[in-house]
Amino acid sequence: MALAYTEHAAAQQAAEPAEKIQRVQITGSSIKRTEAETAGSVQILTRADIDRTGQTTALGILTTMSSVTTDLNSASSSSGSFATGASAVEMRGLGKVATLVLVNGRRIAPYALADGAQENFTNLDAIASDAIERIEVLKDGASAIYGSDAIAGVVNIILRKQYEGAQIRATYKTARHFEDLRNRNVSAIVGYGDLEKQGFNTYLTIEGYKRDGYSTDDLREHYPDWHRLTPGRSTWDARSSFSPTGNYYRSSTNIVAAPGCPAEAIDPSDKLCKWDVLPYTGLNTDSKRHAIASVTNFKIGSDIEANLELTNARATNDYIVAPFSTSNGSATSTGNIWYDVYGGRMVGPYYYPKLPVGHPNNPYDAPVEYRARLMDTGDGFNFNSTESEQSRVMLSLNGTLGKFDWRSAAGWMKSTGTKATRAPSAKGYTDAIVNGTYKFGQQNDRALLESMFPVRTTEGKAEVKFFDATLSGEVAQLPAGPLSIAVGTDVRSNAYEMKSSDNVLNGELVGIFGLQVKDKVNQYAVFGEATIPVIKRVELNAALRADKTDGSDAHVSPKLGLRVNATDNLLLRATAAGGFRAPNIVESGNGLGRSSIVNSLNDPRRCPIASQLNNLIQNAPNATTADKAQANTFRNNDCQASLPSFVASNPDLKPETSRSFTTGLVFEPVKNWTLAVDYYHIERKDEIGTRATADILKGEASLPAGQLIRVDNTGTDNEFIALARKYAPGNTVDFQGIGKLGMVYNPYVNTGKTRVSGIDFDADGRFRVGDANIRIKLDGSYMLKFQTFLVADNAYSENQAGTYDVGARLRMKLRGALKLGAWDHGVTVNYRSGFSNNSLDSPTYCATQKVAEQYLGYCGRVGSNTTVDYNLQYTGIEHVKLNLYIDNVFSQTAPINWRDGYQPSAQFRVVGASATYTF
Repeated sequence: MALAYTEHAAAQQAAEPAEKIQRVQITGSSIKRTEAETAGSVQILTRADIDRTGQTTALGILTTMSSVTTDLNSASSSSGSFATGASAVEMRGLGKVATLVLVNGRRIAPYALADGAQENFTNLDAIASDAIERIEVLKDGASAIYGSDAIAGVVNIILRKQYEGAQIRATYKTARHFEDLRNRNVSAIVGYGDLEKQGFNTYLTIEGYKRDGYSTDDLREHYPDWHRLTPGRSTWDARSSFSPTGNYYRSSTNIVAAPGCPAEAIDPSDKLCKWDVLPYTGLNTDSKRHAIASVTNFKIGSDIEANLELTNARATNDYIVAPFSTSNGSATSTGNIWYDVYGGRMVGPYYYPKLPVGHPNNPYDAPVEYRARLMDTGDGFNFNSTESEQSRVMLSLNGTLGKFDWRSAAGWMKSTGTKATRAPSAKGYTDAIVNGTYKFGQQNDRALLESMFPVRTTEGKAEVKFFDATLSGEVAQLPAGPLSIAVGTDVRSNAYEMKSSDNVLNGELVGIFGLQVKDKVNQYAVFGEATIPVIKRVELNAALRADKTDGSDAHVSPKLGLRVNATDNLLLRATAAGGFRAPNIVESGNGLGRSSIVNSLNDPRRCPIASQLNNLIQNAPNATTADKAQANTFRNNDCQASLPSFVASNPDLKPETSRSFTTGLVFEPVKNWTLAVDYYHIERKDEIGTRATADILKGEASLPAGQLIRVDNTGTDNEFIALARKYAPGNTVDFQGIGKLGMVYNPYVNTGKTRVSGIDFDADGRFRVGDANIRIKLDGSYMLKFQTFLVADNAYSENQAGTYDVGARLRMKLRGALKLGAWDHGVTVNYRSGFSNNSLDSPTYCATQKVAEQYLGYCGRVGSNTTVDYNLQYTGIEHVKLNLYIDNVFSQTAPINWRDGYQPSAQFRVVGASATYTF
C-alpha cells in the first residue's frame, strides 16, 4: 500500500518480486523488511523530489515539509547569536534538541558553538545537498531505537550509496526587485565502479555555496508604512545623533550639535547633527561554505559489503557592523551589568564616561556626554565573523551470517568553530576618553584602538568516537508469519569544550557575557527489537533500549507499535513510546558555567509605565524626530529589555524524559490514491534548562532573595519623565520606585514540562490524461495543543498553539505536477494559518503596549499566509537538465505582524535557475 507520497507508490512498484525481494531498512526500525510501512509514520523525499524544490541547502530541502520547522537559519540569524553560521530543524515545536538528525543512520558531531550556549544540535549546513539520495522523516518518538534526543522525531539524511559517471550542476537564485538577496551554488560529482560487477564503487562530490548579504539601507525601500506604527519603531530609520562630529547630550530635553557638522547633516527640525547608520548595519554578507563527501563501497568476499565515508565542510559568515560610537549607542546615565566568571561576581553598574572638564572636546564647565561616531573604527576594524569546520570518517560493514543480517560501524567525527568580534574594554575605553588620549575626528593609532576595543572570541570543539553493531533476522515461523528480531549495541565517547576568551571571562569587556565548559563523557547502550505477527493482518513491533551515561543512572526506553491491515485497502496503526534526552556537557559537565543575556524581554512591572510615557511623546503633534527616537529607546529598555543572567552547570541533572502516543490510518480507496491521518500526543518532563524568564518575572514576589536583582535607574527614569512632561506638562505617571531589571541567577534544573498534541495528514494521487502523467500530493500538520508548565502557577499554561509563542496551528502544502514528454511542471501551494500576538510573557499584548485603538485590528492577530511556487524541468537535450524555479509567484506580501514588525526575511518573489550536465 502506498503511503503519503508518490515515492511510496514508486517504491512499492519497484519492490514487486521480479527476481528477488529486496529487504530494506526503514528509519525507525533496526529490522530490515520487505514492506516499506511501519507502525509509525515515515515521510520520504527522494532525489527527484529534492530536485523539484530548487533548494540547494539541506535546511531548505527539509523545510519544504510541513512537519519540519526551524528557529535557526544561518541566512537570517543575527550577529548576536551564539550559533552563527549554522542551521538546524525541529519538529512539534519542541526545539532542535528534541529532534534527532542522522546521516546514513548515524549521528554527526554537534555544531561546535552550542546555541544559546546550551543547545547541542546537528548543523545542516555541514551536509552537501547534492550528495543526498533521499531524506526519511519519522514523525514519532524513537529513543528505543536511536537513544537520546529522538523525542519529537527523527530526520535521516541518506547519502548516495553509489554513483557512476560525472555530473556538474550550477544554480543561481535572486529576488525580484531586490537583487541583493541572492545565492549561488555549484556542485560536481564523479564516480567510478560497479559494485555488482567490479566489486566496488567510489564517488566524490564537491559543493560550493555563496550567499550575499545586504545592509538595512539596501532593504529600506521595502519597509512598509505600517512598520513605523508598531510599538517602539516609529523612528526605525531615523538618522543617528551619534554622528562623526557628534552632539552634546546635556539632558533629554537639552541636546545641541557640536561644532564642525556639515550643513547637509543638520536636522532642520531639531538642529542636531545626524548620520545615516543604516548602510553600515544589516544581515550577514560574504557567507561562504563548501562541503566534500566521498563514499566508497566495496565487497569483502561474497557476503560482506563495506562502506567508507569521508565528509568535510567549512563555512565563513561575516556580518556588516557599523563603526563604534561613544557610550555604545546608549546614554551615559544607563548602567551596564555583566558577570565576571573567573571572579564569580557581578560587574557594574558601569557607566560610559562623560568628557571631563578641560577635555579638548568639552566646551562646558561641567562633565558632558558627547554623542559621536568613532569613524576610525570602521572600514573593517569593527567586524563580526564566524568560522566553522566539521568532519566525519566512518567505516561500516554489512553482511549475512546464516539467516541473519548483521551490520556494524566505527567512526570519528569532529566539529570546530570560532566566533570573533570586538567589544569596548571598560578600562581601556574609559582611560582613552577621560585622559583625552583618543582624538575625536582623527585616525587614531591602531594600538590605541586595540586597547579600547579588543577582539573577543568564543571557541568551541566537539569530538565523537563511536562503534555500533546490530544483528537481525527471522528466528521463528509463527502461524501468522515470521518472527523477526534485532539486537545490538552502541558505544560513544563524547568530548566537548566551549570557551570565551579570557578578557570576557575576567569581566573586562562592557556588557559581554561568557562561558567555560570542558568535559568528556562516555555513553553505552544495548537494545533489542522484535516484529511479531500476532494473527493474520495484525503485527506487533516491540523495542527496548537501555542507555548509560557516565555519572548518571541507566535509562530504559520502550516502544510498542501495532499494524493492522483491516482490509486490503485500509491500514490501522498506533505506537506508544518512551523517550529521553541525556544532559549534555554544557548542562552537566565541568566548567565555570555561562553568563548571557535574555533579549526582547517584556518587564511586566515597568513596560506598561514606559509605554504610557512613550505614547505621550509619540502622539504629540509637535514632537521632534530626535525626541521620538529618544522616547522609543527609553520605552524599549523595558518592553524589549535585555536581562543579564548567570547559569551554572549541574552534575546532578536527570535526563529529560517523554512519553508519546500516535494512532492513525492509511486508506487507499482506489489504486494510486491514498490518504493518511495520524494523531500524536507528546508529554515531556524534567526538561533541562533555566526557568523561563517570563515565569520568573510573573512570580517575582515569591522568589528567594537575590535570585532576581533590580537596580536603581532613577537617572534615566527622570530623563524619560522630563521628556514626557516637555509635551504633556501635567503628566503624573512615573515608575513608582520600581528598579530596572539588573540580573537573574538561573541555574540549570530539571523543572520544565511540555505537552503537545496534533494531527498529521497527507494525501497522494496520480493519474494519466493522454500522454501526460499528473501527480497530486497534500501534506499538513495541525497542532491541537501546546502547553508549558508554569512554576509560579504550579500548573500548565493555557493552550499556546496559535499564539505568538508557538505560531501557526496549521501548516499545509499542496503539490501538483504534470509531466509531458521532456517537460515536467510543478506547482506548490504553501499555507500557514494566522495566530494571536499574545504570549506567556504578554498575555494582553496590545493593551500592555498601549496600542492606539485604531490599530487594534492589526495588532491582535497575525493573518494567514498563502504563497504559490512554480518549478519547471526540461530534459529534451542529451546529457542536460534545465530547471526553472519561481518562489512566491504572485509576490504575496507577508501578513502584518504588529509585534515583530517587518522582517528582513519577508517574502519576495525569488527566481532561480539551474543547469545540470551529465558526462
